[in-house]
Amino acid sequence: MPEDITKFESGIDVDYASDKMAEEPDTEFLREFFGRVETANFLVPYRDNVNTIPLLDIKEKGKMIPIFSSFSAFEKSPLPKDKAAIMPFSKIDEIVKKSDGKIAGIVINPHGKSMVFQRNGGKPTEKNENGLRLIKPPFVPEKISAVLKEYLSGCENVYSAFLLWAQRETDLAPKLFLVIDFDGKREEFFPKVAEALKTCMKPGDNIEIAKADFKLLKAAEKLAKPIYKKP
Repeated sequence: MPEDITKFESGIDVDYASDKMAEEPDTEFLREFFGRVETANFLVPYRDNVNTIPLLDIKEKGKMIPIFSSFSAFEKSPLPKDKAAIMPFSKIDEIVKKSDGKIAGIVINPHGKSMVFQRNGGKPTEKNENGLRLIKPPFVPEKISAVLKEYLSGCENVYSAFLLWAQRETDLAPKLFLVIDFDGKREEFFPKVAEALKTCMKPGDNIEIAKADFKLLKAAEKLAKPIYKKP
C-alpha cells in the first residue's frame, strides 16, 4: 500500500538550519546537519513516474532536483500534489552524480527557506590533478584562522597560508582545506600544525593540510586571501 505522503515529515528543520548558517557560521553545526540530511528521507515530485523527476533551473547555479522536507513544504509548490514519492537523500544524490554534470545539485524546499546542495558548492573553484575541487570559502572560522595566524607567524620556514574549502566527488559537503607554503618536510611540520589546532577544534572537526607546490599555491591565490603571509 502506498505511503500517505500528506503525513510526511523528514525531521529536518530547513528553516532553522538556514537561519543558523546565515547568522552564525558554525563548522560543528554544519557537519552534524549535513550528516542528518545524508541519512534522511525526502519528498520528491515526479512527472509521469518516479523515473521522471522534474528539474528547476536556478539562476547562476544550474538545473536542480527539487525535494521537500515535509508535505507542508511541498504544498507551497505549484507541482501536482498527487505525484510525489518518498526517497532517501542518498538515492537522490546518486542521481545527481550519475547525470555527468547535467544536474547541478539538489534544492530542499525551493518555495520557502531553501537549501542548495551543489556539487561544487556554487562557488568559484579550481580542480587539481587528484580530483579534489578547491572552493572559495563562503566564510572562514575566526577562531581557527586566529590560531593558525598566531602559530604560523612564529615559524621562520612559513611564507604564506590559505584556508579554503575542498570537496571530492564522493563528498556530500566540502571540508576545510589548509594550504601552507613552507620549507621543510610534511611529516615533520604537519603534526606541529595539527597540535596547534587542537586548542580551537572540537571532536569530529576535520581539516586537511597540504604543502603548497606552484600549481596549488596559484590555485589558492585565485580563490582566497592568505590567512597568513610572511612580512
